[in-house]
Amino acid sequence: MKMRGIAPSSETPGRASLWDELAQAPILSESTPEPIVRGFFRTLFSTFYDRLGGLVLLNLAVSVQLLLGLAIGLAIGAVLRATGPALLALLVIFGWLALAPALGGLFSYARAICDPDQFSGIHTYVEGMRRYAVRSLVLLLVQAGSGGILALNLYFYSRIHSIAGLALEFVVLFIVLLWAMAGLYCWPLLVRDLAWRPLFRNSLFLALAAPFSTVALLLSLSLIGILLAATKVLWAVGLFSIWALTENVALQRLIRTFRERQGAEQDQIETSPTQ
Repeated sequence: MKMRGIAPSSETPGRASLWDELAQAPILSESTPEPIVRGFFRTLFSTFYDRLGGLVLLNLAVSVQLLLGLAIGLAIGAVLRATGPALLALLVIFGWLALAPALGGLFSYARAICDPDQFSGIHTYVEGMRRYAVRSLVLLLVQAGSGGILALNLYFYSRIHSIAGLALEFVVLFIVLLWAMAGLYCWPLLVRDLAWRPLFRNSLFLALAAPFSTVALLLSLSLIGILLAATKVLWAVGLFSIWALTENVALQRLIRTFRERQGAEQDQIETSPTQ
């Protein structure tokens, strides 16, 4: 019994088959995908909501590592019977050794969850700790050391009761503001594998290129940090993660904005008539 239907194209040479017709007019044609651009707050809150569990877990991990480092410092201080400045130095050293690699891992994880092309998980945090441990120690030391020097200068000039002392105090305050603004972008740039010189240069450039948004972001994060620290409990749940995620989202927004401006200027130059 023969099946009724359309014969193959080899049996009906005068008629093209369905596959030949699809080859000539494909269902899907090549097209440029439309980029999905979301605002700063929408990106921040949606990412925080989607990754809430991981961010809280890693914030707890950073807090535990910091407390563990301080506990080791206290234990060594008790063994050595250190008091006063010696005990404080031990706490600072071991707290620094414990916190810096943890921050490198946390910022590496925050970068991964902000990038849709990267796979993120707990292994991202562990890998970030291992990969950026040394550079995190150096960056945290530089930030803490420079901040301490600025604080000492501010204290010194504030005790000079004269017009020159007041002018120098305002100069130091302005440097402190620049230091804080540039520091907002140092850690996100660190986990993007920038060398030290372009890292600090680009941090300062980003701070000066968007001063108002950077200051507003800095004040908001400082207020949130103070409120979380005042609870004595919630800082261990979200303090470090909120800072890491917000700084990464802010950096990505600024980079996207500057690239769009550069592209628009390049297109304008190409389309402008030659003088």
